[in-house]
Amino acid sequence: MGHLFNTAIWAFIWIQCIYVFNAQYVPVQIGSFHVQNPGFVSIYSKANYSHRTEKYDLLICTFNANPLTHLDSAQIVRGIGKYVGSFSTVRPEVLTTDVKWPNEPSGVPEYIFGRQMVAVPYGFLVPLKTDGAIKLVDISGNKIGRPIQVTAGDSTGSWFYHRVIWHDMDKDGDMDIVTCRAREPIIPIGFGRKDQELLWLENPSNNISSPWKQHILAHGPDVYFQYTTLRTKAGPKDCIVVSQFFTKNLTIFWTTDPNENWSDASKVMSRAIDSTIGAAFEVIVQDLNNDGRLDLLVVSNGNNGSVVAYEIPDDFRSGTFVKHVLATGFTPRHPGTGKGSPGSAFTLHPQTNNTSTKPIIVVPGDDDGAAYYLTPRSQSTTDWSYLRTKFYDEGDGIVGAIAHADVNGDGFEELFVPAYTKNMVLVYTFSP
Repeated sequence: MGHLFNTAIWAFIWIQCIYVFNAQYVPVQIGSFHVQNPGFVSIYSKANYSHRTEKYDLLICTFNANPLTHLDSAQIVRGIGKYVGSFSTVRPEVLTTDVKWPNEPSGVPEYIFGRQMVAVPYGFLVPLKTDGAIKLVDISGNKIGRPIQVTAGDSTGSWFYHRVIWHDMDKDGDMDIVTCRAREPIIPIGFGRKDQELLWLENPSNNISSPWKQHILAHGPDVYFQYTTLRTKAGPKDCIVVSQFFTKNLTIFWTTDPNENWSDASKVMSRAIDSTIGAAFEVIVQDLNNDGRLDLLVVSNGNNGSVVAYEIPDDFRSGTFVKHVLATGFTPRHPGTGKGSPGSAFTLHPQTNNTSTKPIIVVPGDDDGAAYYLTPRSQSTTDWSYLRTKFYDEGDGIVGAIAHADVNGDGFEELFVPAYTKNMVLVYTFSP
C-alpha cells in the first residue's frame, strides 16, 4: 500500500513539474516593423532554401474598412528569419494591390506547380468590397508574377473567400483547391441573396490561368474549415470539418465514394457536431490533451466568445463529440455590428523539439485588442482546464490572425502579431 502511495506521489510531482516546465515559456517581444493596417499574417514554409533563416517567408494581408480607400494589399517578407535582431529594417514587398479585403494568405506547396506561389483569397461584407475571388501569385523569381484569378465570375452575386487548402478531390493526380465562400449582401435586392457554400475548384492542369471549374459540395459552410482524416469503424476516412460563422454551426462532411472521390456531390454526407456553438470562427484538428487521439479546437466569436475543444469519437460519423470549454468571456472592447472576439486560435509547443507535453494555445483577441496564450493546468489527459495569460494589449485596437514558426532555427517558436490599429507587426519569441 505504501509503495502505491509513493508511486502516486511521484506521479503527481512529475505532472506538476511538466506543468511548470510548460509554464516557464513566456512570449517576449523582440522587435516590430511597420505595416499599414495588417489584418492577417501567415508563414510560408519553403521546400528549397539555402540557409535555415531563409526557410520561412512571412505573408501579410492588409485592408481598410473605408470602402473608398485603395490600401488593401498582399505582401511578403522573404526569409523572415534573417531579420531576427533587426526587425525594424523589414520592408515588406507588395505581391498585389488588386484585391479587396484580402483574408488568409497561404503558400502553395512547391510540388504542385513546380514553383513558389501564394494563394490570396479575398472579399468581405464591407460595402464595395464584397466582390471577392481567389488569386495565385508567382513569387519564384526576383520579379513578382501577375496575379492569376482562378475563380470565375458568378451571375448570382458577389462572393468572398477566406481560406485555401489543397487536395486531389477527383483523384486525377492534380491538386485541387478546397474552399468555402459566403455572400452576405447588406441590401439583398439587386446584389444576390445570402448564401454560403463548400466547394472545390478543379485544377485545369496545363492552363492554370483559366478559371477553374467549380464543384459545389454543400450550402451552409462559409469561412473556415480543415481537410483531415479521422477514425471510423471501417478505418480512417477523409473528411472536411467546417466552422460556420454566419450560419452558426460546427459541421463535418465526408463522401461515401469508396475511393474518396468528391466529384459526385450526391455522395457527400454531413452531420452537425454542435449547432449551439454560435458564430464558429475557426477549427483546428490537433491532439490537445496528449492522449494520442485527435481533437477539434474551435473558436466561437461574438460578444461572449469562447475557445472550445471537442473529443473526436471512434467513428466521427455516428459517435458523440464530447465538448469542453477551455476559455470564455472574450468580449469586443467596443461592441457593435460586425464586432467579435476572439480570433483564430492555434496550438504550438514553445520548444520545437519537446512535443511530449500538451501544447499551449495561442489566441488573438480580434476586436478585444489583445493577444493571449492558454497553458494547460496539468498534464492529465482528463483535465481540460487552462490558465489564460494576456501577453499583448493594444487597447482599443484590433489584433488579427497570428502566425508562428521557429524562423531562426534556435529551437524556439516565434510569434508574429498583427497590431492592426497601430500599423505594426510585433514579433515575440518563446526563447528563455
